[in-house]
Amino acid sequence: MPSYEIVIHGGTVIDGTGAPRQEADLGIRDGVIAKIEKSGKIAPSEGALAIDAAGQIVAPGVIDPHTHYDAQVHWDPYCTNSGWHGVTTVGVGNCGFGFAPCPPELRERYMRMMENTEQVPYGAMKRALAWDWVTYPEWVERMKRKPKGLNLASYLPLNSLLIYVMGIEAAKSRPATEAERARMRALLHEAMDHGAIGFGFSYLQRFNSHKDVDGSPMPTDSMAIEEAYNLADVLRERDEGVIQALCELPGGVDNHGVAEELARRSGRPVLHNVVAAFDAMPELHRKVLRWLDEMQAKGLEIYSQTLCFRAWNEVKIADYNAWDFIPELLELSIAKGVAAKIDKAKDPAWRARVKAVYSPEAMFAAGGMFETWMLTDAYGAAAYSRYERRLLGEVAAERGEHVVDVLFDIAVASDLQADFRQTDAVSQDPVKALEIMRHPRVLAGTSDGGAHVKFYTGGHFSTDVIMWLARETNEMTLEELHHKLSSVAARAMRLQKRGELREGWAADLYVYDYERIGYDRRRYQVSYDLPGGDWRRTAPAQGISWIVVNGVATFRNNNCQGTTPGRLLANGGEERDRQLALAS
Repeated sequence: MPSYEIVIHGGTVIDGTGAPRQEADLGIRDGVIAKIEKSGKIAPSEGALAIDAAGQIVAPGVIDPHTHYDAQVHWDPYCTNSGWHGVTTVGVGNCGFGFAPCPPELRERYMRMMENTEQVPYGAMKRALAWDWVTYPEWVERMKRKPKGLNLASYLPLNSLLIYVMGIEAAKSRPATEAERARMRALLHEAMDHGAIGFGFSYLQRFNSHKDVDGSPMPTDSMAIEEAYNLADVLRERDEGVIQALCELPGGVDNHGVAEELARRSGRPVLHNVVAAFDAMPELHRKVLRWLDEMQAKGLEIYSQTLCFRAWNEVKIADYNAWDFIPELLELSIAKGVAAKIDKAKDPAWRARVKAVYSPEAMFAAGGMFETWMLTDAYGAAAYSRYERRLLGEVAAERGEHVVDVLFDIAVASDLQADFRQTDAVSQDPVKALEIMRHPRVLAGTSDGGAHVKFYTGGHFSTDVIMWLARETNEMTLEELHHKLSSVAARAMRLQKRGELREGWAADLYVYDYERIGYDRRRYQVSYDLPGGDWRRTAPAQGISWIVVNGVATFRNNNCQGTTPGRLLANGGEERDRQLALAS
């Protein structure tokens, strides 16, 4: 009888600790790494499954703290794109969005809010969500039973909590009463007893692109900040948990003081969003990095999650609303139906108001200036097909027109179906990227996986940084990158025995060919794989031969193995992890 369920032999092991790589074999048993030996010491015959990793990298599974797979996991247990790219654990409940706790009468509203804020298609949610829960513990029981191809670590989403306790209108319009705050503290205690890793929220006031279905700010953007501090006290009392706080908008909102106070009040890690590099604002990310150093000097454990990979949007105007913090553009987003949106886009008076507020500073958080958007497909708008693969700034200059008119003329002529690719969402200067990625208090990720599926996919972030910062520029070692992609995130989130390849630790890992790992950098694919046959944009992985989650292979050469070994993860110690694993 084989000694191990899986033996991985002959590979180059990069263990995630930052230590030098070594040629080694791994023996996996009962979901953990039972043995690591020098190459040749564990015979392939000792494994029920023998994986020949000769010439390949064996690395810890990627941990992405910032995703929005709260809905997608209900129909896609592998949370792709992330699950294709070596990600074995994702954080959900980010930015305050999620589905528990939820009064039954507000289920429809929660789905509509998720569609408007994170662009998760309502039709897919309507078909796939069972809605057999109300409370957070009931949601946990549902997710235990739900087949999962990777691990979920969940924040209690603060928007859901505020609405559950106060009601939607009150949550947006007044501070909580002391009785309401006491109830929220009790519900956070209850959620963490059942495995929540803390709580997550956004706090950008009116500047957030996360808007409710009526265009108004979400509760956490409207709340008295004392509501978050009230919950931070719970984490201090428990001496466990982490806080996710989206309180930074590049070129706009700076709520560093909020993150600092949360860290001080809770005594726990705060995961601040977001640090990113922009060529037109070269000091912006450096300001955040200096602040992280100041916080560390004060003894506060604050990490900043980075959007630091080659990301872009491919946009159909009918589906796009990442600009909703600009009131004039919000008017287009909330117009009901394509015909109404076309009427708005045609309106000269509306265009004049857009031009009046249009500026580089305003557009950075919306995916960049229109001048840097590229027309990729005119979709039958004959007058504009000759401009395909051209930047709108060039087209505007050639035609002697304002770029706002060029964009919306093309959109109208194509019935809003023309495709545009944004080319400068974040800087692609490796010098700036390295400054960010090498900072010890920066977390890689912020993929937003599961969100914005009609115009974006970030689940490939780990593959991209390996391609870009290691293979193409030769500036970061794989030892540095895998430490950042796995170990640092696990430590910040307080996940138990994950993020590194060690004996006795969870067997979450992937095997890849360093020379071949990649994805299609030209365009996203369009995949009709949402419930009901709806479409999304995807970026499948290349060069990854095996992905293993909790000691079970989930993918081999991009082929799904049909296994679902994923678990819910807590950060309250091994016993709570064990309890969550029961019935998972």
